[in-house]
Amino acid sequence: MSRPLLGTSASEIGIDREDREPIQQQIARQVRALVLSGRLKPQTKLPSTRALSEELGVARATVVEAYEQLLSEGYLETRSGSGTRVAAELPETLLTAPPREAARAVPRLAFSREPARPFRSGLVDWENFPHEDWGRLLGRFWRNPPIALLEHNDAFGWMPLREAIARHLYEWRGIGCTAEEVVVTAGGLDAFDLIGRAVLKTGDSVWFEEPGYPTARRIFSLGGVSAVPVPVDAEGLVVAAGRERAPKARAAFVTPARQYPTGVTMPLARRLELLDWAAEAKAIVIEDDYDSEYRYVGKPLPALMSLDANASVIYTGTFSKVFSPIVRLGYIVVPKRLVARFREERLSHGAPPSLMAQPALAEFMNSGAFAVHIRRMRRIYAARRRALIEALKPAHGRLYEIDAPPAGLMLLLRLGGRVSDEQAARKLERRGIEVQSLSSHYGGEDRRQGLLLSFAGFTEAELQKAAATLIEALS
Repeated sequence: MSRPLLGTSASEIGIDREDREPIQQQIARQVRALVLSGRLKPQTKLPSTRALSEELGVARATVVEAYEQLLSEGYLETRSGSGTRVAAELPETLLTAPPREAARAVPRLAFSREPARPFRSGLVDWENFPHEDWGRLLGRFWRNPPIALLEHNDAFGWMPLREAIARHLYEWRGIGCTAEEVVVTAGGLDAFDLIGRAVLKTGDSVWFEEPGYPTARRIFSLGGVSAVPVPVDAEGLVVAAGRERAPKARAAFVTPARQYPTGVTMPLARRLELLDWAAEAKAIVIEDDYDSEYRYVGKPLPALMSLDANASVIYTGTFSKVFSPIVRLGYIVVPKRLVARFREERLSHGAPPSLMAQPALAEFMNSGAFAVHIRRMRRIYAARRRALIEALKPAHGRLYEIDAPPAGLMLLLRLGGRVSDEQAARKLERRGIEVQSLSSHYGGEDRRQGLLLSFAGFTEAELQKAAATLIEALS
């Protein structure tokens, strides 16, 4: 475990690479504890994401995600020209904790894991994870590794895994790609960073869904691109609005299978309209397909890339939700015309993701166990989704409207005008419930109000109890 300084003499961050808790959550949790303890005072300037990532020895995107989480929770704030700071005004309850108790809490929080609060995002069901099978596969490859594995030097990743990903995408998403077009990544943030460096340059305009994935918007903006917010309606990104706002944009970032965070699916006509614009503008469409395997009615829809006849779409996915976040692997499918450019960028900017899990994951996919695991978890998550919807129904129409498309791992509660979603989130936090605000997913000023509830990491009983607490707190 490393313990580098956070950038102020009073604060340290410990990264435990053997902990199942994702590193970005370790960072966020410990910075949060330092704020709660008073060791990081309001308006204290934090190190830049680049400086902290170098000090901790982690990817810059990991630190960005940790900061984004703390920004959305109200612990940090950003101001143009002054970097990231501890928020000037913290919720009153955070400032009234007894100093002695808060100080004692810091070491405990830094090295142990409290039970996750409902409805924390980014969790999977650990009880049903195939631990024994996964452990056997890891041992099989690394107790006596083949020479080919030890001497592996392909910047795009382990070829058997890339072949397995290509087969999976053809069978599940209708994408006809070859292994040569697949790039293994260290997850979504690594993918966004590589795509940005390979196809975008400073000053390029990029369409982003509004509301959309704020971390993706931030990662691409680090490269100097201009983020153009494009509204989302019941059919996803409104292409006509994008044409009006930035007709010559270089790219569009979209989540067509299940728009994040609203959950709407982009129908065929809108997809073709988007592809027509990309062909006319000679633009790139970045398709983020983050949890499309979890569709509870019918089969997963074909990917946008499967409709692309002009090599305009770059497709990215991750194993974090469909398998496990601790694997920290994902992938990009690159049009053939851009393969050389991506290889050049991967070779010239840092190392590819760890090889440790790649051969085991390839074997897990090739054996058919991966498809079995997805189908099993889809049944489990469907039951949890139903239980949560039923538990929330007593207050439907009175406190909120339940938005529950038949896919994904979270629900959206649309709030009326009685209370802001940020206020509601803070109120729920005091009751032991962790939600994301819908408004934090907007880049512009016109922000809808709602709460995002993730259900994957909790039992039906836990979800029902948490829903009752939520209704009581908001009533």
